Amino acid sequence: MDWRYNTIWFDQIDKEKQLHLDLKKDKFDPASLTDIEYSIIWHLHDKQGFECFTKADRLLYLELNWANFKNFQGIEQLKALKRLELHYCLKFEDYSGISSLKESLEFLHIDRAKKLKISNELLELVNLKVLRLNACGDLDNLEFLQHFPFLVDFRFVDTNVLSGDLTPLIQHPNIRSVAFINKKHYNLKDIEVDEKLQQKSTQTFKDYAYREKYATFKYSCLTA
Repeated sequence: MDWRYNTIWFDQIDKEKQLHLDLKKDKFDPASLTDIEYSIIWHLHDKQGFECFTKADRLLYLELNWANFKNFQGIEQLKALKRLELHYCLKFEDYSGISSLKESLEFLHIDRAKKLKISNELLELVNLKVLRLNACGDLDNLEFLQHFPFLVDFRFVDTNVLSGDLTPLIQHPNIRSVAFINKKHYNLKDIEVDEKLQQKSTQTFKDYAYREKYATFKYSCLTA
């Protein structure tokens, strides 16, 4: 079990490699991340933004919930980061700084950041395999997907595509999984897109893990 799995079973990861903090109750000490590979943090309010992660160069997975950051300046310190998740970080304004992770980052999931819109900084993340921009700023169109040649999973639930043209999802050479909310001005429905993506290849692209009645998966293309 590791960062590649869609749902991570953290009880199967060494506890000494994890740090989970709720900063309404806990205190944030950058030094506590020195040997940490997986971290989930709630309510991190720091004017320095990612600059505060001064001792986190081993992090593979970082999830921030309700942080007050406005951009990605300083994130270059997280040079090993493979997966970044941001949930309800409502103050994000732009992607400045995120291009510094273009060599490492493969999985980016942003949920609820309406001010964030596609920029050249984001487009430099050429190694992305999973991109989820849910409830983010409007997308003019989906032509930007061509900048992510290895992308397998793209989700834009509650994010509007102004052009209404979803054909880039079908035209992309590697996208196999998508999720979005149907809209009147879209030229394809979710069922149509799923059918066309299934027709692109019969080759298995997911590996599953099972525990009792539960299951999770990882995309085969993600690197360990």
